Amino acid sequence: MSGPKISVVFPVYNEEGIIERTIRSYYDELKGRIDFEMIVAEDGSTDKTKSILKRLKRELPIRVYMSDARKGYQKAVIDSLKHPRHGWIFLVDSDYQFEPRDFWKLLPYAGQYDIVLGRKVNRKDPLHRIILSKGFNFLLRLLFNVPYRDMDTGYRLINRKALDAVVNDIHCLKYFTSELVIRAHYKGFRIKEVPVMHFKRKKGSTNVFPIRRIPPVVMEELVGLLKLRMDHKLKK
Repeated sequence: MSGPKISVVFPVYNEEGIIERTIRSYYDELKGRIDFEMIVAEDGSTDKTKSILKRLKRELPIRVYMSDARKGYQKAVIDSLKHPRHGWIFLVDSDYQFEPRDFWKLLPYAGQYDIVLGRKVNRKDPLHRIILSKGFNFLLRLLFNVPYRDMDTGYRLINRKALDAVVNDIHCLKYFTSELVIRAHYKGFRIKEVPVMHFKRKKGSTNVFPIRRIPPVVMEELVGLLKLRMDHKLKK
């Protein structure tokens, strides 16, 4: 098999209704076509996610890391990135809102760019999440003078060198990918956005936040943006 070796990483929290389909679909899409490993980083789930993962671990060549307590999305993602062995990390949200086949749209850019982002086309999330995401991305472009449209995407292919250069500095924003992109951009890494399909969530509910939490989440992100803007490490 030709091409780069890929570590596929799924951060997981309370996804009992969809996690098996997610893992099996990506595994079936990639097996025999590329050299890859598959890693699942579970974040203290309180539903049946853990038992499903224990069974899948016996049935498929995947590595599963369990957590006794909930760490939160950003911390869970950062911890999950300690486990990959290969030079490229395909970091994917585990809710099956992306098409596994779209991985092949990102892969051709792996040699030309350091980070390849799957930009959601016709996003199928609830309206309040779409509005907040668009507003957040607009502020990121305005404050940091970057051209990217979907910096909080859950579908990303990341070179280990770029990741290692910035991951220890990520602490300001709630959304891992957004801060990763900003810091990598300012360090001169090459970043590409590629349009990918986006689906409505088929099972379960989003783990990000409900409508009632919009005001505190907005305030938290505004504070995070100011902290990131003033960070002395954010230099080209």
